[in-house]
Amino acid sequence: MSTLMLDIPTRNSFTGPEILQALSEALPDATVHGPVEIVLDVETTGLTPWAVKKPLTNGKDGDATPRCRVLSLFLPHNGFQTAVDLDQFSSEQKRTLVGMLHGHVWVGHNLLFDYQWLLNLHADIRPARIVDTMLMATAIRPEAVYYMQSVIVQAETRQPSPRKNYAEFARHVKDKMAHKTRSGDKEGGALSLDDLALWLFDQKLDKTFQKPQNWMPDYLSPAHYDYCMGDVDIPPKAARALLKIDSDTDIHGVLDALDNHNGGKAYRDMEEALHVLVRMQRKGLYWSHSAAAELDAALNMAAITAMDALEQIVPALGAFRERLLNPKQGMNDALKTSIDQAIRAETGQGLPTTDKGNPSLSAKDLEEVFPDSQVVTALQGVLKPVSERGKIPQYAALVAEDGRIHPMTGINTVTGRTSSQEPNLQNIPRDPRFRAIFAAPEGHKIIATDFSSIELRIGAALGVRSWRMLRFLREDNQCQSPQRQRIAWIVQKVPELLPWLSDPSEPVPARIAEANPFPDSKSQPDMDTWALAIACQLCVIVKKIHTATEGDEAKLPFRLAYIKGLDPHMITALAMESMSGRFELGGLTPIAYLESLTRDAQDALKKTLKGPRQAAKAVNFGLIYGMSAESLWKYGRQSYGLKWTEAEAEAAKNAYFELFPEMGLWHWLLKNAFSQKADILNPYKAYEVQPATAGGKLYLGSTLSGRLTISSKMTSGANYQDQGTGAEIAFRALRALPEDIQSYLINFVHDELLLEVPEARVAEVQALVEKTMITAADSLLLRYGIPTEVETSMGDCWVH
Repeated sequence: MSTLMLDIPTRNSFTGPEILQALSEALPDATVHGPVEIVLDVETTGLTPWAVKKPLTNGKDGDATPRCRVLSLFLPHNGFQTAVDLDQFSSEQKRTLVGMLHGHVWVGHNLLFDYQWLLNLHADIRPARIVDTMLMATAIRPEAVYYMQSVIVQAETRQPSPRKNYAEFARHVKDKMAHKTRSGDKEGGALSLDDLALWLFDQKLDKTFQKPQNWMPDYLSPAHYDYCMGDVDIPPKAARALLKIDSDTDIHGVLDALDNHNGGKAYRDMEEALHVLVRMQRKGLYWSHSAAAELDAALNMAAITAMDALEQIVPALGAFRERLLNPKQGMNDALKTSIDQAIRAETGQGLPTTDKGNPSLSAKDLEEVFPDSQVVTALQGVLKPVSERGKIPQYAALVAEDGRIHPMTGINTVTGRTSSQEPNLQNIPRDPRFRAIFAAPEGHKIIATDFSSIELRIGAALGVRSWRMLRFLREDNQCQSPQRQRIAWIVQKVPELLPWLSDPSEPVPARIAEANPFPDSKSQPDMDTWALAIACQLCVIVKKIHTATEGDEAKLPFRLAYIKGLDPHMITALAMESMSGRFELGGLTPIAYLESLTRDAQDALKKTLKGPRQAAKAVNFGLIYGMSAESLWKYGRQSYGLKWTEAEAEAAKNAYFELFPEMGLWHWLLKNAFSQKADILNPYKAYEVQPATAGGKLYLGSTLSGRLTISSKMTSGANYQDQGTGAEIAFRALRALPEDIQSYLINFVHDELLLEVPEARVAEVQALVEKTMITAADSLLLRYGIPTEVETSMGDCWVH
């Protein structure tokens, strides 16, 4: 790398305003000469410009005001690089500096973070394109984390790794997997720049000055400068390596390769969404101090009332009344012991334990182990309002001078879905009183619009796609596709399978029909037995589909339900109730029965079957991703408050796959045609290697846009396809909104858009938002015959 030699910056020293002239000479005007590649990175004293001020703790002098302290720049086209200490700049000089970056191609890692700070210095700044290596790893190289795992497995089971930083590499990967396992393997975090440097270049990055407090001192040392410039060349190198193109490819070649990749459409949606998300953060949500005070008083009264009831049941806990009612005080050993004794006296069983063997008092664990305990119910009656009350000052501490909260909403999960920080406004309590705190200022209303049943609609589309895929695999006689090759061994050992799939109206071949679809793996069945079992599973599914549709794709049950505008939860509830003998459908299918009713009758039935419909929600959202009956039972209890048995969960599962057999086909394909053996870490025991020869397996799929998804769990493999598609739909909606409507956005929660709108424009904006969201969803769902609906709530606060 050649460096543009200048008289102004000296080696190992930060520059000040004097760099402006040199930068203007090194960086062409984008409006005249077109955009060039700018690699940039910022060092800040806080996570966001509105972060709570946290003073230095090392006894040194410094300014803890949240601010962008250093901007590092590298121009690959001419080698110019510098790091500027922005504390030496006036506000106008900062604006001038950042303004020079406008219209160029920004390259970096997790650029939403840098973008928010630069936008805070110049409100009109906007790059021509964003090449973000974190988003690239998510959108175009989802196999990266499993390639990294394979390096570990091969090194620890076959031959030592030649990597000089192997120990650091292995620690990174195993710790990341352990965190994912502890968090329930819901989504997992995106790859960090450290991950990419270790994976792609066997390079360990310096993290000496990573924390914000390192950028608060009055004087920045040469070591600070070296830290800033030490990895400035990693993002552009990583971008080209991720795309598998030559390292000297110019930025236009990088963009062409990125746009033409099978994950390029999804990346473009993410890239364009960043512009909207950073400006949404800058807008923020208005905070109502009066509503917060009212809620605090109400929660305090509820906690006191619940504490009185708890003392009636367990008098001994009265000694801990003050501690239990104080949101700032946690559990001490004496209180834990007293709770344990009370539960043990009632149930004869002690507290559940964590993975490390410590007593667990989490609401989730207690409700799962002691679902009928009066002590647990009374205790949660106290802890829940106290916990919610404790969140109020946490949020209030982040209210900025403008009276608003400015959470950072980023795209940093493996599915591509967003997360929220400072504070997290994607998991606030659904208590309407809590949401009332996020109010509209005078003369405005808050519009909350979300996609109706979007996860299930996407699931229905994936079911249609699976039916089409099966047809393709059946007709792929040349065995060209990897999916056909993965099931070729089944076709070879069960040659009668393919002819029957061509006409499933015929009886299932006897040898397949008589096979055990689920042989005991402990008995170590031979390959012939396994092939017959898997073929039998497929034939059962296909037979159900053909019975329901007679070969007409438009009659696939899940698709049909949405075409006819029926409530999928009611359909599932009717199937469950009918199978249990508690409801008579008169010989009709649940879909046909519900369709035969008038809308008023459907609404009345929804009230009559309120409990079963609630259970159906757990079934629909759990089984769409292939939960086991045991997991479904726990999920229903914990997430929907269901008082059901494992046997009832098992029956509900059976009813679901009888009702929507195309979902079973999707899962069958994922397990068989879209899985492959691989050297990985055990997804259930993160620090344990699992070679391909010992059951290591990956589940490959794609979102409806074609973006590849990979997981080491079947359930997550299904989840990533569905929720990943949902993220892409939402991003398409964000980027398609007119710019003036984008300026009204104040929050975004997966599939819900929250806007603060002048009263005079409410009806107009609502119509535009709804139309834009439906169009975005239609772009991916209509090709599978799935229509889209959205729901809007409007009021003086966040009412959804």
